[in-house]
Amino acid sequence: SIIMMLCANFIISKSSSKNIIIYVVLAQWLLWLPVPFIKDLVIFMSLAFMFGMCFGLFEICINLQASKIEIREKKSMMSGFHAFWSLGVLVGSFITSIFLQLEISILINIFIYVIIMLPINLYFSFKLGEDKKTLITDKKNIFFVWPILIFLLAIIAMANALTEGSVDSWGALYMADYVKVRGFEVGIATISFNIFMVIGRLCGDWIRDKIGVFKLLIILFLLTILSLTILINFNSMMSSILGFAILGIGGSSIVPISYSLAGKIKGVDSGVGITIVSVAVYGTFIGAPASLGFVANTFGVNNVFTPTLFIFVLLLLPIIIFKKEFKL
Repeated sequence: SIIMMLCANFIISKSSSKNIIIYVVLAQWLLWLPVPFIKDLVIFMSLAFMFGMCFGLFEICINLQASKIEIREKKSMMSGFHAFWSLGVLVGSFITSIFLQLEISILINIFIYVIIMLPINLYFSFKLGEDKKTLITDKKNIFFVWPILIFLLAIIAMANALTEGSVDSWGALYMADYVKVRGFEVGIATISFNIFMVIGRLCGDWIRDKIGVFKLLIILFLLTILSLTILINFNSMMSSILGFAILGIGGSSIVPISYSLAGKIKGVDSGVGITIVSVAVYGTFIGAPASLGFVANTFGVNNVFTPTLFIFVLLLLPIIIFKKEFKL
């Protein structure tokens, strides 16, 4: 995914984000079909690599489309777009869990996905707008001296990705080993976090337009700091539900804001700005699980959230110092 993110802007310049999304939708449809029949790890890894190539391109192109819609409509919309991403994760996970519970084969699961999602994806892909070459700049790749705002957005996005990675990778273990619950209650962490992330993202654009980016970021950071403090220091069922719910709201709009602002920086190609944020986010996803696992193993699973807490506290200062940079 990251390799293709780095190449995405060049590929887009040779075609268009709309065309690439259509090609990727078709490629993913074809890649899904052999999945139930693969029994060899090397073949599976090769297929996963190709999925990653598709995902990396899709990630840049779809966020570029969203950024252009925001600019055209002259209002905040990115958080709402990302809400549907989170909603898709919730619905997809829920449906697949039901299939697993009912012992319905992965072949039928994938067949239903392809039959339902391919036509829908293609239909809406053809409705997307064509790219307009309105920005003249020589910054067509990520290798240049970044403006301070891009640097801040990349760091902020990485911090939030670390939060999401800690919940996705270690939330269930936190509930089992620290809160001492079993069965369905082990999944409360991820469920609570994702439900409130969807809610936060659905409300994020409206709040952003009312109070501005800077104030919203400060509120999100303070909520994240509060939630992490609760999760580190308390281990009851109620405190964990509350902590993960607040963490979901706190982390909801940070990445959408980063994408939105990165696509609007003067003198920097929109695709390049979005690529930088995407690489920061998914690069963190690669390293987060293992590094946080080391912390959990050494200091206790509740302290898996401690590094993230320190990072968010430290980031408050540069955000306040460079307050004017967030007014695009």
